[in-house]
Order: sequence, then structure tokens, then C-alpha cells
Amino acid sequence: MTAIYARQSVDKKDSISIDTQIDMCRRYCTDNYRIYSDKGWSGKNLDRPDFRRLLSDIKHGQIDKLVVYKLDRISRSLNDFSNLMETFKQYGVEFASTVETFDTSTPIGRAMLGIIMVFAELERENILLRVRDNYYARGEKGMYLGGVPVYGFDKIPTKQGGVKTSVLIPNGDLPTVEYIFSEYRESGSSLGQIVKELNGRGVPSPAGTLWDSSKLSRLLRSPTYVMADVEVYRYFKDKGAKISNPVEDFTGERGCFLYGKREANERKYTDVHEHTLSLGLHDGVISSELWLDVQRKLDENSQIKKGKSGSYSWLTGLIKCGKCGYAMRVQGGEYFYCTGRANHGVCAGVDGKPRIEEVELAVFAELDRKFDEIRNIVIEADKPSLSPKANKLKMRLEALGTQIDNLVGKLAETSEAIGEVLEKKLEALIAERAETQSELDKLGDTRPKLAYADVIALISEFPEMPIETKREIARQFIMKVLLWEDKIEIVWKF
Repeated sequence: MTAIYARQSVDKKDSISIDTQIDMCRRYCTDNYRIYSDKGWSGKNLDRPDFRRLLSDIKHGQIDKLVVYKLDRISRSLNDFSNLMETFKQYGVEFASTVETFDTSTPIGRAMLGIIMVFAELERENILLRVRDNYYARGEKGMYLGGVPVYGFDKIPTKQGGVKTSVLIPNGDLPTVEYIFSEYRESGSSLGQIVKELNGRGVPSPAGTLWDSSKLSRLLRSPTYVMADVEVYRYFKDKGAKISNPVEDFTGERGCFLYGKREANERKYTDVHEHTLSLGLHDGVISSELWLDVQRKLDENSQIKKGKSGSYSWLTGLIKCGKCGYAMRVQGGEYFYCTGRANHGVCAGVDGKPRIEEVELAVFAELDRKFDEIRNIVIEADKPSLSPKANKLKMRLEALGTQIDNLVGKLAETSEAIGEVLEKKLEALIAERAETQSELDKLGDTRPKLAYADVIALISEFPEMPIETKREIARQFIMKVLLWEDKIEIVWKF
């Protein structure tokens, strides 16, 4: 019995229909034949209903010849096709293609088959490459990349540059999103507590099921919600993400999309290294300050769960290198190191290894004295969005930092004469950065106030507090902490 097999993935003007394929194959049949066809199925694998039936009939000895219109109707994978040919050989089945005009009963036919399948797989890889490139191109333009919208948003059709896409708009679940972010930022609040509260109130999760910590964490991690400003830009840049938009576009209005290849068991927002961040067409709904506070808390909790709680300090985010102004990070759970030296190569760093415990004790002593000095002063409460002027200054700082990094890289590759010119340019950029930072520091604060008496009692309990609570209190008073080898300077907020 001769078998005819036809496959068509989608109906298009330039595609060969199932009926046309069968008519072409009939010309190669001199006796009875049986037709197998799969419409709407891709050739990327062999898991197709009628093809499985064909293989079953072959293994039961009912088929002695297989005819197809074209090789890629069987498979676009060379590996799959090679395995099939071994199966055909094992059960004595001849194979013929009407377009390539050869059969496997001759050595030349078998050689030609192998060569053609190499090109068939190459074409499939080229198609996948074009699809991927188009996907990233759409993402860089802020277009919605498909799938179910994040909780709190619906999608509506729109056009961007003449291309059909979708844009996100808030829906009735947005108040729940805002509640989740605000509640999680509160000191002492946990994912488990919020999950219990939401389920207790009968609030359904995005899938309509009960909430759990994993669902809640994914929601809180999503950059789709954030009103992305320069601080969000810095956050993702520090984490190794590729950012398709220039820093000047991060004006604190639009939300973001994060996309990139990841393993099936990898959580979407946990490791963003080599992923791409693009500003979307939609407006963000969560302030950058609130969103970033939540990310820091999630980061800290994640790190603590990994058994590294000793490697975190309540000064993280406040402490800077006194020489270059870049952030100081924790190393080995015991010391601070300068990122200006380690990551950017623009600083000699702080000599020795400043111990976290010693620095924290020194800063706490100054904080304690500051409390005694300002008994009649008021302190800050909530954190509103970054002011437009402050955001512009921070954009400029980020751009200057990039220029400085680029110049440092070029210095090592140029001649002595050109190097002198670059060094002067580098000095000018560093001076401009210091001036811009000074202007930013002078802006002052316009946030709501709370009576000093509301927090003065907390200082006596400070040493026993969790790290995140200590950090929250410190941020109410401290703008930044500058660290040198021999001194510590605290820049107060008032």
C-alpha cells in the first residue's frame, strides 16, 4: 500500500493547499493509496494526529511506500527526518518527493535527501531568527508583546507607526495592585500576610484562583506598573539589563516591559541580566519610589532566604565612596567596597576593607546625637514621585557617569598626546558631575511631615530592629553617607 502524506500549517495565498499536495502525489501512485493529512500543524516536530496514525500503520506493515509533495511536509528538523529515514529503512518503506524528484532506493537519492534536509533546517532557523528579531524590534518601540496583560490592566487594539499592536489601560483591579504595593512596603509586612489577607477577603488572583507568595512576588516585580524615572533606569542598569531607551526618556510617566530568553524553570524577573528593558506605550501607575522600595525589600528577603542575611546592611543605598561618589556595596557579608573602582574603574577605592559593623556603629552614634539636636524638628513621612527638576538632574548625572566611563576606557587605548586631551575632558566631566550633584542636594525636600515625637522613641530600640526597619528610619534623616579610609561624613536631610 502506498501512503500519501500532506501537511499545511496555515492558509495563505502563497502556500500549497492540502488538496493540491494530494493531487501532485497521486501522479506517483501506480496502485492503491491511502491519504494522511494534517491541516493547521507545524513541521517543527512530529507530534501531529494523522502523522502519528501513518507511523502506526508503517510499524504494522501496512505501508510499503510514502509519497509527499515536498520534504518539509514531513519535517523541518534534520534530526527528526534522519530518525524517520531509519524507521522507513527498518520497515522496508520507500520514500519519494514530487518536487525534489528522487527516491531513497538509490545512493544518489539518499545523498540528495541529506543535503536538502540540511537546507530545510537552515531555512527553519532563519525563520526563527526573523521572528525573534521582529519580536525585539517591536519591544524596543514600546509595543505590547502579546500574552495575558498583567493584573490590573486590559489591552486595547491600537497602531504604532502603522503597525497593529495593543496598549495597556488600567481596569477595576488596579486598586488591589496599589494596595499590594503599599501594604508590602510597610515595615513588618510580608508576602504571606498579604496573601492571607487577600484570600480572606475573597479577592481572586490574576488566574481567578487563590493567591500565593509566588503570584504576589511576580506581580510586585513587574516593571509594567512603575512610573519609570532615572532611578528605575539605574536599578535595571545595575542589575545588568539591556535598556533600549536613552536615559532622557525616563521621565517618570511611562511603564516598562522586560523581555528576553529564559529557561522554563527560571522566574521571569529574578535574574534580568542580558534581558532587555523598554519603555511601553502605557502610563505607569506606581510611583518609582514605592516600586523601588518594594524591589529592595524583595531583594533583601530573597538574599536572606538564601542564608546570606549577614551580608546586608541598613546603610545599603545610603553609603557612597567619599572619593568618587559611587555606591558602596557589601562584600562577603563583612565589608564595604567601592563600585566606582570594581565596576567602572574610575576610582582608586577605599584602602583596606571597611567593616560593615564598625561603619554602622559610627553612623548610629551620629544618628543618636542628631536626635538630641533636633527635638523640635519635624521629619518626613511618605515618599512622592521624584520632582521633574530632580529627575532631570539625575538624568544628567547618569549621562555624565556614562561619558566618564567611556573616557576611562578610551584612555587605555590612546597615545600619550591624545590621552592628555582626554584627561582634561575627564576632569571637566567629573567637575560637572560634582556641580550637578550639589545642585540636586540643594533642592531640599517638599514631602509631608510627621512630628519628631512620633519616632524619637524608636532610637532606643534601634539596635534590635530588623535591617529594613533601621534602613527606613535612617532614610528619614540621612541623605547619604560618604566613606573614606579615615573618616565618615553624613549628609543630613535637615
